[in-house]
Amino acid sequence: MELTIGSRVFRGTSGVLIVQGKQQLSLEWGMEPHQLLLTMNLYNAGGMHIARVRRNAWTFNDRDRFELSAVRGVVKLIDTTTGEVVVEARVVGRDKLEIPRGCFCTNAGHRVEITPEYCHIGGQATSVTEIVGGPSAVAMG
Repeated sequence: MELTIGSRVFRGTSGVLIVQGKQQLSLEWGMEPHQLLLTMNLYNAGGMHIARVRRNAWTFNDRDRFELSAVRGVVKLIDTTTGEVVVEARVVGRDKLEIPRGCFCTNAGHRVEITPEYCHIGGQATSVTEIVGGPSAVAMG
């Protein structure tokens, strides 16, 4: 699958995003046409694991802090306390997905910001690489 994160395009990926050595999120196709499924671990600024969504269903969500919407080809997670988009992912073509924006914390408490122009971890530009092996995950930081 082709995955675009911010402005970077990765071909031959598994849909998995590893941030600072730990799997942060995964995107996969569902059974329905254009159904996109998100699995994601969510952390606070202190690195505490505060929520987990698995294939668009909550495993846990501390104090219902996050809201998930999944509408034909678009999955969006919102932090209800701040109104910020935690992650938005969408289908953009056959076997093509993108994460055009997001703002979330890693398990180390570092803030990840994704916009169409850049991807930063802790305010610094990230080194984004593809892990060798196929299909491969995308690793950041």
